[in-house]
Amino acid sequence: MNSLIYDMAEEFGIRPLNVYKCKYYYVLSCADGTYSFCQARPGANKLMEIHRVKTGLAEMGITNIDTYCITDSGLPYAERDGRLYTATRFFGSNELNFMNNNQVALTLRSIGVIHRCLRDMESAVVYAAGERKNNVMEKYTRELKDMARIKKLIGKRIWDMDITSVLDSCLERAEESVERLKTIGYGENATYCHNGLKEGNIIYKKGRVYIIDWDNMKHLSYIEDIAFFIKRYVRKNCYYSHNAGSPYMSLEDVMNKYSLHKSICDEEYEILKAVLRYPHRFVDTVREGFRTGKTFLPSGVRRKLEECIAQMDFEEKYMAEW
Repeated sequence: MNSLIYDMAEEFGIRPLNVYKCKYYYVLSCADGTYSFCQARPGANKLMEIHRVKTGLAEMGITNIDTYCITDSGLPYAERDGRLYTATRFFGSNELNFMNNNQVALTLRSIGVIHRCLRDMESAVVYAAGERKNNVMEKYTRELKDMARIKKLIGKRIWDMDITSVLDSCLERAEESVERLKTIGYGENATYCHNGLKEGNIIYKKGRVYIIDWDNMKHLSYIEDIAFFIKRYVRKNCYYSHNAGSPYMSLEDVMNKYSLHKSICDEEYEILKAVLRYPHRFVDTVREGFRTGKTFLPSGVRRKLEECIAQMDFEEKYMAEW
């Protein structure tokens, strides 16, 4: 396999001295730096779209993203036996530590800068190609239909009573959020977003934050991005810090860090509040559990749901203080 990697690396102009195997990728150590090499998940068209966005960000001065290396033929990928491969700069493997508030604050500022550039880039895209439809509300509507169907099918005989009762309240909360988003007009505009701002895709190195792995990039809304990150921070830091009496950032502090570089209007604040109130993790876990076992609740899914239930009251209080 290493011989294949050495051979394909040449197509990107990379001449590795050593190759190291990681779980999902290879690290290529070269005289001029270190690179990450892996099989691409998206298809060729999606890779070209991601490449255009990354190139646009780079032209706007964004250097903390993993831009693609280009092959001799001018493509951001190489093809071998029907499979696509990409190479990017390797920034290290030190994932963001959500329990470190300094790292989180730095990440929020970096995300704000990237979102501001994506918004400015989107203006040029809309001007050149016309307005593109944001299909995020279709996603919410589809999820609500799935939840209503699951609620009807499971009744109160198969799953635990405490979980089914929470399902009722979460479905009501989700419906309220979606109704609010429809009233505001969420989905009428769109921007590119990373669509996966979790710790594995955020590298912290020597006081800098690097946003990597843009394979799931979508044309939705940057609000989906920042809401996902905030919910992850609340779940992985604030909840446990609160129980332990340790310091953590309030939602106002979080938004102040983010909005240093990405201004948010009043309407966008209302949209963000509605998206944050939507019980994404509970909905996703219920749907996962129903797909896995319709007549029983798998133990792994049960643990996730119990964790969701334990954290939901805290999340409500955390967001209410904003």
